[in-house]
Amino acid sequence: MKKLEMMARETLKNSSLEKLLDLWELTDTLKCPQVPTVRGWLMDEIERRNPDGFDAWLDQDAPEDQDLRRYVLA
Repeated sequence: MKKLEMMARETLKNSSLEKLLDLWELTDTLKCPQVPTVRGWLMDEIERRNPDGFDAWLDQDAPEDQDLRRYVLA
């Protein structure tokens, strides 16, 4: 794992679930090549915090980004 990735993942690990969801929602409209990587890191950490809620969100026929908060905070 690259040093920058390790630092980013550690920062996310120390962030609140609310902050992770805020960042998730902010990345929805960004158009830069790093966004998919960052969103992957966010999803990893959100899933770690609430695997049942995360899986329920993914199990939807067409999971919408804006619905993730509702599933993982339920």
